[in-house]
Amino acid sequence: MISLEKGQKKDEIFAMWQRNFHDPVPYAKFYFDEVYGKNEILINEQDGDCIKGMLHLNPYGLRMEGETVAAHYIVGVATDEEYRRQGVMRELLEDTFSRLRERGEFLTYLMPADENYYLPFDFRFGSCQIEQEIECFSAVMTPETQENWEFVSLAKENLSELSLTENQKKDDIFAIHTEITPEYLIRLEKETNSDFGKLLLVYHNGMYAGRFVVGAENDYMVVSQIFCKDDDSRELFLYQILKYCEESYHYGKYQLILDESWKDNLKKAGNYCGVRVLPLRSRPIIMFRILNLEQMGKYLISKGEEHGFLKITDSYVKEQEGIYEWTLSKEGCVVQKMTDQDIETDCGEISIGDLTAFLFGDKKGEGLNLTTGLTTRGKELLSVIETVQFNCIQEIV
Repeated sequence: MISLEKGQKKDEIFAMWQRNFHDPVPYAKFYFDEVYGKNEILINEQDGDCIKGMLHLNPYGLRMEGETVAAHYIVGVATDEEYRRQGVMRELLEDTFSRLRERGEFLTYLMPADENYYLPFDFRFGSCQIEQEIECFSAVMTPETQENWEFVSLAKENLSELSLTENQKKDDIFAIHTEITPEYLIRLEKETNSDFGKLLLVYHNGMYAGRFVVGAENDYMVVSQIFCKDDDSRELFLYQILKYCEESYHYGKYQLILDESWKDNLKKAGNYCGVRVLPLRSRPIIMFRILNLEQMGKYLISKGEEHGFLKITDSYVKEQEGIYEWTLSKEGCVVQKMTDQDIETDCGEISIGDLTAFLFGDKKGEGLNLTTGLTTRGKELLSVIETVQFNCIQEIV
């Protein structure tokens, strides 16, 4: 039986969380003090007594085409060992899909511990992160300038302005990104502190330049959540962050974790001004699941004019399965489910999972396997859609 946990079983949920995730106590305390009361926890119970599994829904605003849309980030999916392989997670996910769709949300997303758990439920990768390791073997050198760089803790009085600056910049870069708010930044600082890290704002000659998070992990200092306001200063911005970290921590080894937009700003492998730069890696990190294709269609962008009827299959959101009329133009896209399901589909058929992979830029390189059920007309139809492949989701919880 699936039910919504309303605070009465918080201690049991905490114990299940630690049994399954083994988080450091300060980090687990942050989650249950700062996040738990603001999200929804679905539990799968046996006879209303023993909790077999759980799923946490954390609310976020996502920015798409200059608008904020409500979505929930799925975290904390766990089944105790004795109840695994009994359909506990399937029941939780099916309930989640139905619950979110009914309230008008057209997609959900998660960061998988193992993608193979979620592929059968039609989640597909839609966001990557760039990772690069850097070793300092002498003092980090930067060009001789009279410029002043400051690194300060979060200043509560100007968070609205900083949030607006970041959202406007990311609106221009990404198809989808998390909306930044003062509350988001305050919680990020608490989360970072709970893991013995720091959230720092960067000022360049007295003007806000960006932010980042730094914290120790295994053999590296990890630098993440990096935002730079000025595209032309990105390389220098990273150098100044690295210089600050090395002077502050003398760790010698760093891992940069960045969104996809940084790829062309990073150095190739080699030695530069006191640092050794290792080859960068691109890693799929966030999986999306479409819950309402008609609503998702409003945010698609077309490169040309196309029209056709395409059948969508969906094993877990039955209301979504059926034949859709696609009307694509540079003025906008309309994807409408037909009430008459006997209409001839000139475009063929595709599963919601394969369609998701296609729309989000095929992050796993499945290629032709995604479109085997499409006719020539169907492939022409999808070919005019701009893929939603440049996204920025960096949250852990």
